[in-house]
Amino acid sequence: MLERLQGKFEGRSQDRKGSDHMKSLPIIFVLCLMSSLAPGSAGAQEADVRAAVEATLAALNARDVPTYASFYHEDTRGFFVDRSNMIEGFSSLAVRAAFLTGLRLDVVMSDLNVKVYGDAAVTGAVFQGSVTLPGGAVATGTWRYSETRVLEDGTWKVVQYHVSQAP
Repeated sequence: MLERLQGKFEGRSQDRKGSDHMKSLPIIFVLCLMSSLAPGSAGAQEADVRAAVEATLAALNARDVPTYASFYHEDTRGFFVDRSNMIEGFSSLAVRAAFLTGLRLDVVMSDLNVKVYGDAAVTGAVFQGSVTLPGGAVATGTWRYSETRVLEDGTWKVVQYHVSQAP
């Protein structure tokens, strides 16, 4: 197929006397195609971010604090549904304490959208399910979730998040 395309381009370039730029188009096309499939490409990075988001939620649902914590930067900040002030920093101890006092999640994700910008990524998704709070109150519903992650030491870590009730 490439030879057929090259033949067409070469035929056109012969029609334009002195125009050799058309001969290079198949080569440029192949180089662009190869670069889009190269390791570290945006497609591979997007897949890595998707996997990190899915693994983070799986760890949260499983109450696996070490794995969950591994996906958070120590300077993480964000907002939760309760409209409280911004939470600054990440504490494995606080997460563990919440689980020990009754926090349970049974949440599934849909509509995950990922955009990668070099070593940063922005994601958005919809969460559905239930959250049992310490003390036993259960909240069921649908929530919107967005986050920003940065690539640090080979792991896509959350540096910003926002959770809000969907209408």
